[in-house]
Amino acid sequence: MAEVFAKGTRVWFQDKDIGWISGEVTQNRVNGDNVKLTFVDERGKEISLDTTVQAIKAGDDSLPPLRNPPLLETADDLATLSHLNEPSVLHTIRNRYAQHSIYTYSGIVLIAVNPFQRVTLYGPEIIQAYSGRRKGELEPHLFAIAEDAYTRMQKDGEGQTIIVSGESGAGKTESAKLIMRYLASVNPTGARAKVKNSLDDSSEVERQILATNPILEAFGNAKTTRNDNSSRFGKYIQILFDGRTDIVGARIRTYLLERSRLVYQPETERNYHIFYQLCAGAPLKERKDLGLDTDINKFFYLKQGGPSSTPIPNVDDAEEFRQTQQALSTVGISVEKQWAVFKLLAALLHLGNIKITQARNDAVLDDNEPAMLLATRFLGITASEFKKWTIKKQIITRSEKIVTSLNSQQATVVRDSVAKFIYACMFEWLVAIVNESLAGENGEAASKAEMFIGVLDIYGFEHFKRNSFEQFCINYANEKLQQEFNAHVFKLEQEEYVREEIQWKFIDFADNQPCIDLIEGKLGVLSLLDEESRLPSGTDASFLQKLYSQLDKPENKKVFKKPRFGTTAFTIAHYALDVSYEADGFIDKNRDTVPDEHLALLATTKNPFLKEVLDAALAST
Repeated sequence: MAEVFAKGTRVWFQDKDIGWISGEVTQNRVNGDNVKLTFVDERGKEISLDTTVQAIKAGDDSLPPLRNPPLLETADDLATLSHLNEPSVLHTIRNRYAQHSIYTYSGIVLIAVNPFQRVTLYGPEIIQAYSGRRKGELEPHLFAIAEDAYTRMQKDGEGQTIIVSGESGAGKTESAKLIMRYLASVNPTGARAKVKNSLDDSSEVERQILATNPILEAFGNAKTTRNDNSSRFGKYIQILFDGRTDIVGARIRTYLLERSRLVYQPETERNYHIFYQLCAGAPLKERKDLGLDTDINKFFYLKQGGPSSTPIPNVDDAEEFRQTQQALSTVGISVEKQWAVFKLLAALLHLGNIKITQARNDAVLDDNEPAMLLATRFLGITASEFKKWTIKKQIITRSEKIVTSLNSQQATVVRDSVAKFIYACMFEWLVAIVNESLAGENGEAASKAEMFIGVLDIYGFEHFKRNSFEQFCINYANEKLQQEFNAHVFKLEQEEYVREEIQWKFIDFADNQPCIDLIEGKLGVLSLLDEESRLPSGTDASFLQKLYSQLDKPENKKVFKKPRFGTTAFTIAHYALDVSYEADGFIDKNRDTVPDEHLALLATTKNPFLKEVLDAALAST
């Protein structure tokens, strides 16, 4: 067995600077069960290692990983590698990337490396090439995955789902869009040779499906530190097919819209794209009517990211606004209704500009505060009532109602909660309208649909200098996604091998169940968070102490860590890496409530569009 490390065998050594470096066996001395190996790494450094024949036979972790022959170091499927280990996988992907091959298979999985530049891999001629071809016949590609899903759907008569996962900025949203474009561009069986070269060749429903991308990106995407077009919500779109595998419609489900982004953006980041598009692209008259300005620094909700946050390089917000308008028209939203949407967006910007000061311990809001008068006029509500319930709160007991004053910080939280609530309701309304359009008249698409291909595009794993409630929710969702991946790629496959008595070497994969149990268990993070949020006097500090008390135990030492210094954070060992979360803000963000008095005030709105949006939100709860 010692011949595995015969003279000339190539291996890998860990390196603290570049990850891994190559080495080669120069001597292999065997004395009974004892083996002395001598290596020279690519820098000329000699390394000696004492081991045993038994350790080599067992593939002991103390031994350096074996390197593949040169012929396999650009293999298009990692499953074909002779030695499947971390450095070999990374080296193969790096070699392919250097050859401008950004896609690599790993069995049923397609690995995509973001090229961070435009590539000519997605034109009609490429779609044509992959149409009707089996996976593996051509170079790895997103289109091969889409074609494989389409073929399986036809063959099995069952729905298929493509999961697009990865860290923030990896290119998930673009990949999902390309998959959708492929499916909308290729005709069904019988005419598979004909590929649609433009939207003009597509049916109305196919154009509507593609139009959902600019709409949802405008209202649900934003610039972050890692990604100029980061999805701040999860999206699952099912493209519906009839019995002849013609596209007849689609339906969209969204998850976890990042409400807090509306009122707060970290340094260098932006609010949702639509606000910048509106300020840059609205005609002069409409801009004036809505009290808008091309200078985004005049709006508190848009300027918090600082001067480096906008504009985004190579992005024309005015042109993007025109494309958003065109997409809204494509899904059947009239120009009149579009301007009702934009009026509501303007109202939110003015809400953010309302100045709340403080006298002693009480918040103060001037009766003639210009931003308040403009915002309430656009919202169709009474300014005096808005003022009253922004700076005061009402406590109802069994015998009386008590009105008390808020301080300026509390009043600002109330103001922002109203803005977040309205935006979230409008986003839900928009998705519902898009779904109505994609369902056809009287929902006929759903009645014709017999199969579907789903595409899941959800936030990537996030890890910033400061991580809060939003990152916690995003990373929890990614843990569940990783668990699903583990189940399909490792657990279920190996269980089938056992049932069929197939001989194979068990793959010891990293099971993330302990991390999920920590988050969603009976006394897990979510349970403790909800418990503290229900208490009228609940605080972030108390929540954090409960986490330390309940979770900082020996059985959780691999997944939960209490910082050595400081008492404002907690660390979770996720499948990707350890993330420290600042507990500050967790309770307010989890509650995310709007005072009843403001809900009652919004219900009196004289703005017909806002009433439509609120009625739709009420009907869906």
